[in-house]
Amino acid sequence: MKYKAVKKITTFAFVVLAIIYGSLTAEENNTKLSLAECINYAKQNNREIKKAILEENQSSSKIKEVIGSGLPQVTLTGNIVDNIELPTTLFPMEYFGGAKGTFMESKMGVQYNYTFNLEATQMIFNGSFWIGLDAAKYSNQYYSQNVTNTVEETIYSVAVAYYKTISVYKQKELLNKNKLLIEKSLSDTKLMYDNGKAKIVDVDRLNVNYNNIKYQIKKIEEALSLSLNNLKYLMGMDVKSEIELQDNELLSDQDEPKLFNEFEVKENFNIQNRADYKILGTVLELQKLNRENVWAQYVPSITAYGSFSYQGLRNKFDLFDADKKWYSFYSVGLRMRFPLFTGGQTLAKDEQAMLEIEKVKQDIANAENGINMQVDNAADKLKTALENAKINYQNMELAKKVLDDTILEYKEGVTNALFLVDSETKLREAQTNFTNSLLELYIAKLDIEKAKGTISNYLNENVK
Repeated sequence: MKYKAVKKITTFAFVVLAIIYGSLTAEENNTKLSLAECINYAKQNNREIKKAILEENQSSSKIKEVIGSGLPQVTLTGNIVDNIELPTTLFPMEYFGGAKGTFMESKMGVQYNYTFNLEATQMIFNGSFWIGLDAAKYSNQYYSQNVTNTVEETIYSVAVAYYKTISVYKQKELLNKNKLLIEKSLSDTKLMYDNGKAKIVDVDRLNVNYNNIKYQIKKIEEALSLSLNNLKYLMGMDVKSEIELQDNELLSDQDEPKLFNEFEVKENFNIQNRADYKILGTVLELQKLNRENVWAQYVPSITAYGSFSYQGLRNKFDLFDADKKWYSFYSVGLRMRFPLFTGGQTLAKDEQAMLEIEKVKQDIANAENGINMQVDNAADKLKTALENAKINYQNMELAKKVLDDTILEYKEGVTNALFLVDSETKLREAQTNFTNSLLELYIAKLDIEKAKGTISNYLNENVK
């Protein structure tokens, strides 16, 4: 009996522990994230940002490579030659007392020739080296600016996805609130019908409205799942991870009237804040250096060298015989390379480089015009979104009042269920319109900050 009791207690303890562990695990796996945390996570885990950082590190190695080409270069080479048949040499016999025009044949040399050569070179002057070093530094700057641009594009996308997800949360919350209102009205109407104070058609109308809102809640739950998956993907998070957003509303009810004072349209901006514009400036400098390099290759280059060789001459293959004699010889000198004539290639390359510079200048001019257009359009969009949000907020407040009055009249028997359903539907539409306009307002603010190149500063200063 004691054994059975202990066994039951042990089993019960294991069950309790399993429940506690399961709840803790679920809590750990279901992470609640604020917008700031989503952005910070994306900066560390987004694949595009990681790739851009790898490219930047790669360009840093390129600078080391260019510097290395200007340092001493040491090369060891070796040759093992087997003269399977020695070359024949003809000696004029007239110099050795023979008849004029006659020759003596002789095979000269040895069958095996081993040569090992150690050579060190040092660049003395090469115009392309210094230009290449400048180009490598500008290339590193290009990839650094690309990292900044990629980060800005990513955090903008994450912020937009976050606000869209919050908007879906808000719509789901409003639908659930409306569902409770309809359930209450439906319950009251059924009671009135049972007491003969309402018609069956009134009950049916409310049932139809109730079923419609249940369907809408199912659809909004599906939309919420898709929106969360998109946010996780942009953050670089496993889409199978379970997360919740810390702020499940765009703003609380008491903050709504204060909202419209926070969105001021400031169109003044510095185009140099745009990372993509600065990238074009760097590309222009790289193209200028490319043109300089065309002519630098036409300037003489000078290299110092020193060479030491060790040679073994054998009639038998005895490379590893330490007793055999080896012969050494060495030399030092300067090498100069001066391309005197290239068949017009240099002029053709210079013309191509010059045209590339002009193309980049056109890109810059086009970018300046496009950025100005983006800022103007974003400012107009923000103004419109702000006005729409104000109108929809007022309309939503009015729809709430209409519904409250209609519910009161319905309870007093002054109006029927048709007006009640219509008022509830109008409120739902007004709430949806306000939520959508609020989302448009937040995104419009992000758009203008992104257009001005200040999206990172804006999110750092305004997002917690």
